[in-house]
Amino acid sequence: MDGSLFVLLLLSGLFWSSSALSRPYHYINVRMSWPEAQSYCRSKYTDLATVDSMDDVNRLVNIVDAGYSGSVWIGLKRGTQKRWGWSNGENTTSQYYNWDSGQPNGDEDCVSTYAGVWHDMLCSDERYFVCYGEFTVLLNL
Repeated sequence: MDGSLFVLLLLSGLFWSSSALSRPYHYINVRMSWPEAQSYCRSKYTDLATVDSMDDVNRLVNIVDAGYSGSVWIGLKRGTQKRWGWSNGENTTSQYYNWDSGQPNGDEDCVSTYAGVWHDMLCSDERYFVCYGEFTVLLNL
């Protein structure tokens, strides 16, 4: 097989698989604190939204209602060691950051996104939020 054709096929497979693995996002237009939003997402979907790339940022921005101009919770939180990490336990943001200019700026430990950029906020603030994962229904058998 021609080497350039092999590389092209390999790269197209990589791009296909990465886009096929994107998480489905779900915008929830009910105001909750970050811990309440996390609990809701974990009970109905998988968890609060994680963001791994600019493609994820664009999908997140596009899912929020057009008429809403505020920020929404995502699953990023500062842990006990003062390191930022995703609520689902995935690797921290060492590979991808999208902080707004001047952020993080204080002692706030939870993260919301506004127009695609991240802001540290008080976890007790009530905001709309974005979950990821498939909708699940629990049946008692």
